[in-house]
Amino acid sequence: MWAMKTINGSRRLRSARTDAAHRTQIVAAFERSGLSATAFARQQGLNYTTFCNWRQRQREVKSVPAFVQVEVTAPIAPVELVIELGTQARMRIQSESQLALATHLLHRLNLTGAC
Repeated sequence: MWAMKTINGSRRLRSARTDAAHRTQIVAAFERSGLSATAFARQQGLNYTTFCNWRQRQREVKSVPAFVQVEVTAPIAPVELVIELGTQARMRIQSESQLALATHLLHRLNLTGAC
């Protein structure tokens, strides 16, 4: 649909505004088409710049950030404890859950006395 527009006394044809729903349909058709933006705009009788603006607006709408619930825990600094039993054995403890096992092992080896 075309309308007459007067600018500084000169008249020219201008297309009527396309509503948002129709623009969305046109951009979706472009994405399915496999054509370049230039070829698609030409095929549809659209001004290339106008079509590019529609696509840009669609991308901006899609990229609006959403809120996502996250759980933040305090960072735990990695800790490592190395127990050397002479040249024959070395015990490396890297988590708190291994402490009970290491204690039990040291008791069994009867190495709980002073160093």
